[in-house]
Parts: sequence; structure tokens; C-alpha cells
Amino acid sequence: MKNRFMPGIVVAVLGLPLFANGCSDDANNPLCCNEFEVGATVDVNVAGTAQGRVAAQAVADVAGIAAAAVDDLTTACRGIAQDLDAPADKQDAADAETNKNKQMQAWCKLAVDQITSFKAGATLTVQATPPVCEASISAKADCQAKCSVDGKCDVKVNPPTCTGGKLEVACKGECTAKAGATLSCEGQCTGSCSGSCTASGGVECAGKCDGTCTASAGGNGPQADGTCKGKCSGTCSVTAPNVQCNGSCSGTCSASCKGTAEASVKCDGECKADYEPISCKGGKLEGGCQVDAKCDANCSASVQAKASCTPPSIDIKFNVDSGKIGKLVATLKANLPIIFSLKTRLEAMVDITGQVSANINAIADVKPACIPALVGAAGQALANVKDSASASASITASVGK
Repeated sequence: MKNRFMPGIVVAVLGLPLFANGCSDDANNPLCCNEFEVGATVDVNVAGTAQGRVAAQAVADVAGIAAAAVDDLTTACRGIAQDLDAPADKQDAADAETNKNKQMQAWCKLAVDQITSFKAGATLTVQATPPVCEASISAKADCQAKCSVDGKCDVKVNPPTCTGGKLEVACKGECTAKAGATLSCEGQCTGSCSGSCTASGGVECAGKCDGTCTASAGGNGPQADGTCKGKCSGTCSVTAPNVQCNGSCSGTCSASCKGTAEASVKCDGECKADYEPISCKGGKLEGGCQVDAKCDANCSASVQAKASCTPPSIDIKFNVDSGKIGKLVATLKANLPIIFSLKTRLEAMVDITGQVSANINAIADVKPACIPALVGAAGQALANVKDSASASASITASVGK
């Protein structure tokens, strides 16, 4: 059966008692939807076409991340409010909310109120390194292959783009920086490495040494602050500028990043040999294989939802030294990184969640019993993303970011 859903049909289906949660767990029961679960991999039997399965998977992925964002933001806001001594009756009222989104909003409002109160008379300066998210190119290509008529997607023939970010590749040769850009390198750097350097024979280090630090011509060894100024047998992090790395560099390279036919290097420059695209870092992954637009949008939604994000580092400066401000700084350092990360991820997800929700009406060949679950999950995901994005923005605004 092919289902081209119209909103009226969806409403009618949602009202049918046979789709109630009390149906049997029997996987063969046509009245039950055991093939779809928020945040999980969908069963192939959820739909009769690859495009239908891709759409269902997009809903599962986006809805899973959106639900987790509500939980994570609630935890962070609760932590701030409790650390800053929010009134007990207001804490009880927030906990009494049975709707998860309203509970999150209540805790985040309490957090904002307490931050504002503790900041009174003081000036805080919050500096945060922007969170960076990486979207997998192989995941996008695998999904696009399911959308393709021939079931294939060659990213070398149809290379994707990383709009607003950097495309990272595994390079089996020399990788050099593009004009006007720095070169990110995980491998052998022919120039100086700024980041971390690992060398079996040791490396001159002016930073943190994860290994053994000894005196050398370049320094007298371990320092009082725990850093190393000398030779590090292990991994040296935050290496000083213009330090030659004779091992494996993980950071920024001033020259070229070199790999071999046997061992690729990971870089975000121009590869002068065979290469394989890996990820889109800090940007929007677009393009790739030419497939149905709605199926491609669903692929993008899944990949964006599953992107891995590095939390930012937080530095807070203040002009008043008091126990009250110390308490505020401590809870902000503990909870702001996750809030900043959520804000960045959620802002990127608002549009794609709306697309996934809009695409539901065009899904073909979905098991009838799964229609209400998909429609409900997509709608809830959109609400979760919007509410979480608003709440995280209110927290960051309250601290001046």
C-alpha cells in the first residue's frame, strides 16, 4: 500500500484506538509499530522503500537528539539554580512540572534569575571558544546511496562541500594549506607544529608533557607549574610556536602535512595525492551525490543530528572578589560548556527539524501503524528544538554572551 498523507488523514489516523500504546509486542502484528523508536536505528520493515526508511531514520535521529537536549539543558539549569541557592518553593514548583519542556523552562528561568541576582554590582567577562561540530561524510554518502536509484554514491566523483567550515580528508601524500588558511594536521608536519606532538624519541616541549620531561639544550626540565621546558618523551601539548615536530602532530602545521600510500594523514588542506573525504568541521555539509531533494534533506538531518561537537573552554573574569561571585563563577564553569554546546547544535537543527517535520506528509510506503509515531515524534522534536534553543539562549544572554 502506498500512503501519500494529507494532514486530515494524519489527524484521523491519530484518533484511531487501534494505534494505542497497549498493542501487542508481536512484531508481526500489523496494528503495532515495533519498527520505529526515537533515537534508535529503525527496522527495515518500517517502510517498503529506501526513501521511506531514510525519512523514518531522520525522524528517529532528530527526535532522539532533541529529546536529549531537553534533558541535558534541564540538568544544567537545575545545577546552576541549586548552586546559586534558588528559593526552595520555586525549586519545588519547577520539579513539579510534569511536562518536560515546561520543567526545563522553569529551571532555566530560575537559573537566569539567580545569575542576574548574583551578578548585581559586578562585571563578568565570559570568553568561550566556539564549539566545533563535525559531520560525517561517509554517513551522508551511505544515506545518499539509499536515496539513489542504483544504490551507489561515490564521494570522489561527487565531492560534498563544507559551507562555512573546513572539509577534512585522509590524504595519502602531501597536504598543504589553501590560500589564506591555516593547515590542520594529524600526522607528520614538515614545519612547526602548534597543538600537540608525539614522538617516540622525544620532542622539545614548552607546555604540558604527557610522559617523561627531562632537561635538554632547550630547557631545564619540569617546571613548578607542572609544565615541561625541555625534552618530552611522550606527547607534548600546547607546543610553543616554531617548534619542529619529528613525530606525529595534532594541531596546526606551518608547512605541509605528509602521509604515505600506506599511512594517510588527516588534514583540511589541499591533498596532492589520493584522498578520502572524512568530515565537515565547523560548517554545513552540503552537496554530494545527486538524489531526490527530500530524501537528501532527510539524510542531511540525520547526519547533522549525529554530528559530534567539542565542548568549548570557558574563561571567566570578574571585577569583584567575593564569596558570592566565586560561587557564581564555579557553577558557570561547570555548566556553561554544555549550554554553549547545546546552543550551537540547536541553532543548526532548527531548520532541519522543520524540514523533517514538513517531509512527513511525503513519506511513501510506511507501515500504517507507524504513521502516528512518526508524525508525533517529528512534531515533538520541532517543539523540543525550539524550546531548548530559546532556553539556552536565555542563559548565555544572562552572562553576557
